[in-house]
Amino acid sequence: MNTILKYSNVENVTELVISKKEGVIFFMKKWTLDYWDDESGKHSVERWLQKLTHEHFKAVFKKLKLLEKMGNDLKLPHSRPLGKGLFELREFNYGYRVYYGFYKDKLIILLHAGDKDTQQKDIKVARGRLAKMQ
Repeated sequence: MNTILKYSNVENVTELVISKKEGVIFFMKKWTLDYWDDESGKHSVERWLQKLTHEHFKAVFKKLKLLEKMGNDLKLPHSRPLGKGLFELREFNYGYRVYYGFYKDKLIILLHAGDKDTQQKDIKVARGRLAKMQ
């Protein structure tokens, strides 16, 4: 494709690409991140993020922004599929993990989060929450 114009971050559009060759404009809708919430309306991932130090939060936030932009195109080393619709967003500096799944059109649900020390327990919790969504 011979791109003559490429513009990013137009409101809810990740990329606007105008192709000279095909004469087509492509709008790639931005992904939306949302928290899984229990019956009481509490968001465990949001609470987990609030407990992080500023430096640790920034490291996780960078990965979340990347996930928001790339969606299901995000692959290793940033994201790893765990099977049955569950994915792991990987932050390397501090060993944090955010578990998520895709829901409907361009919606990513953040199911659970933790670090390498609690990884197996966190995956089990995330799988349970994902099952409730489906």
